[in-house]
Order: sequence, then C-alpha cells, then structure tokens
Amino acid sequence: MKKIVSFGDSFVFGNEVPKNLTWPARAAHNLGCNYQTTAVAGCGNENIAQQIYTYFSNNPIEDTLAVINWTWCMRWDFFLKEADCWITLGPTCVPGKLEHLIGEKKATELIAFYHAHTGQSESWNIFRSLQSVYAVQSWLKHLGVASIQTYMDSSMIDHTPSNRVEHYLAYKDQLWPTVTTEQELLTLPSYILDEVDKDFYGQSKPVYVDALQKLVKPCLETFEGKTFLDWSYHNDFPVTELLHPLEQAHQAAAELWQDRYRQMLQL
Repeated sequence: MKKIVSFGDSFVFGNEVPKNLTWPARAAHNLGCNYQTTAVAGCGNENIAQQIYTYFSNNPIEDTLAVINWTWCMRWDFFLKEADCWITLGPTCVPGKLEHLIGEKKATELIAFYHAHTGQSESWNIFRSLQSVYAVQSWLKHLGVASIQTYMDSSMIDHTPSNRVEHYLAYKDQLWPTVTTEQELLTLPSYILDEVDKDFYGQSKPVYVDALQKLVKPCLETFEGKTFLDWSYHNDFPVTELLHPLEQAHQAAAELWQDRYRQMLQL
C-alpha cells in the first residue's frame, strides 16, 4: 500500500491540533494511503535530518513519499552526554524545558551560552542548516526516495547580493546615480555610500552560504510562494500565540498538496 511519511517539527507533528488532522495526515487519509510521522516538536534541522536518515535506513523506500518541512535555522540540536539524549536550543528555550534532564543550574548555563554565543551568527545558523538539508537531499536522490520538501525559514534560501555593485543597484533610491563598477561606487557621496554599506555588510553572507543555497533551493517548494505560517496568515486562518496554524489551515493545506502527493505516488 502507498504510504506518506512526514518529517519536521511541531507544524508536522501536530502541536495544538489533533495529530491525525495535520496536513500530511489529512492528505494521506484523503488519498487512501498509510501515514506515519517521525516529527519532533521544537526540534532543529539536524534533528529532522536524523529523522529521515533513521527512517529510510530501517524501512522500505518503495511506494513511499517523504513529506519534509524544514524548520528555523536558529535552532541548535545538541547531544547531552549526561542525559544520553538530544535536545534543541533556540530563542524560546527556557530552563524549565531542560531542568528535568540536567538540573536548573546547568539548564540555565546552557541556555545562556546559546544566547551569548551559538545563537548570534545568522550566517553560521544558515550554513549549518544548509549542510544538513543538502546532505539529506543528496542521500534521498541517491536512494531514489520521492520527496516533497518545504521550509519555515525564508532566510535559509533568500538570495543576498554577492557584491557591492549588485547590492547598490537593488537598494538604491531612484534618484541616485547608476554605477557599473565598484570603482564608480566608491565615488558616490559619503552619505549614500555609508547608508548602502551599512545595509550591505549587515545582510551579506559568505560565498559558501550562497553556493549551498543555489544547490538546495531547487528541491524546496512553498505554499503558493510562502511558508506554511506565512500562507496561513495570508489566508486569515487562525494561528495560536505559539505560532501554530489550526485545523482550518491544515485542512486547506491538505487540499493544496494532495493532488501533488497523488502524482508523486502515482495513484
């Protein structure tokens, strides 16, 4: 029998909605397919990669569609040796989530370390996630696993101008002069150059990030040009304070995707 298996975080797991009413579960039911999820609420992209590696190392790939929803890049997955388990740190992590594993003092120190150090570099966060995503994409392609992959964090694949001239032409006011070389750019009045440089250096990403984005992006799809959350807001579907779209959004998402799932499964 055909099967849909989903991988991701709380949006796929079904936080704040019944787990059999998430969009992959609904679509599987509508198509008469078996359904399973390995999603973990609150996890990072390294965890999602582990979900995928684990499942397809232990289960057949035939007649199976992997539905993957990658999460936010600022989440860090750590292995806690003393607790012998994986945990995820992120901007919303509080000691109460970890103190049952390592005690309040160590939990507070670990979260403080995240906020002071590991969570501070957007480029590094994106790079980590891109490495996980690209490795999984390559592995699934090698195995011949059919997959549909979406994402929650647009910054993971957003294009950033790779040089100052390209950035200037995209950023400039229509009254500012046009330039074609960096030499010409440097002759601009300081009030223009200072503003442009502040924006460029504030958002520029290393070339290795740009290279991975170009490799990863072709395999990533959207909810009509948006992430699931942004698509839910755009359609005025109810969303909780914890940023979880509710049943109306999941039902509409199932309707959006199920023809594509049918095609991928050759139903």
